[in-house]
Amino acid sequence: MLALVAVSYPLVEAAHAHALAARALSARGGLTRSQLARDVRNATHVTNVPANLKPSLARARLPVSVGCGVGRAAVRASPCLWGDPRSPRSVVVFGDSHAAMWFTAVASIGTTQHWRVVDLTKSGCPPVEVNIAAWFLGGATYSACSRWRATAMREIAAIHPSLVIVSWARWLEELEARPMRGVPRRYGSAWANGVAAMFSFLRRVSRRVVFISDIPTLGSPAPSCLSRHMSDAQACTPSRSAAILLPAVKTEELTLATQNRVSSIDPTPWFCTAAVCPVIVHNILVYHDTSHITKEWARFIAPVLADVILPLVGHA
Repeated sequence: MLALVAVSYPLVEAAHAHALAARALSARGGLTRSQLARDVRNATHVTNVPANLKPSLARARLPVSVGCGVGRAAVRASPCLWGDPRSPRSVVVFGDSHAAMWFTAVASIGTTQHWRVVDLTKSGCPPVEVNIAAWFLGGATYSACSRWRATAMREIAAIHPSLVIVSWARWLEELEARPMRGVPRRYGSAWANGVAAMFSFLRRVSRRVVFISDIPTLGSPAPSCLSRHMSDAQACTPSRSAAILLPAVKTEELTLATQNRVSSIDPTPWFCTAAVCPVIVHNILVYHDTSHITKEWARFIAPVLADVILPLVGHA
């Protein structure tokens, strides 16, 4: 069990910006877990929004793509490839936009490791085997999601990857989950049944699976909040307890991962101290909105993610 992230397998201001240059990204070097914990603690003392914030608030407020995920109307999975196309080791990122936001970090790691990185993500469409009563459809069934997921699962089975990294927006999609025909009803909810079925499938068709539990969620978008509090960034910093939505569901998901021999990561310590979750670390804006990380933050914490996943791929 790692100190900063829960892993189970069968298992400050702009003045600190110079420190970033000393932490060049490499697969097994650069930022360590203890350094990241210290950086997050120091971020609780930030008051002024740095003039060299990356990305800038103006840029962060613009629409941004995450990963290579397809749009809501797509019904067929179109793998987006990165890295070495001839590599014998394929790593798949699978899920909704909360999986896609990790693609920048995984691609950074994959480049140094000469992996073939495959993005199979779709906005608003969890990999969990459920039907989704989507908010953006007024509660109607998001049939394009179910159809897309089925083709994505076939793609993964055909690839037989060394590793699948899977994640989703628990706080939104668990509430939208409806039972799916053919999914065994062994647990107390459609969501838990769908999570277990998805984990079981991924374990059958891939060598290793890593589940990244959803990140802490803000009460309001970081860019807009900070623009109103340029000299009081802590006004935009939520408490850790408030930022962890549906904690009982989170615990159940992590338990299901363990039961299905899926490695799991709780990334909360990468974002929060024991008390609060800062939105600026050094001169990096952590959140693009309320629940997606910026590409800059993904690149910064990639070495910490690498420490978890490299041993798994290395033994795949």
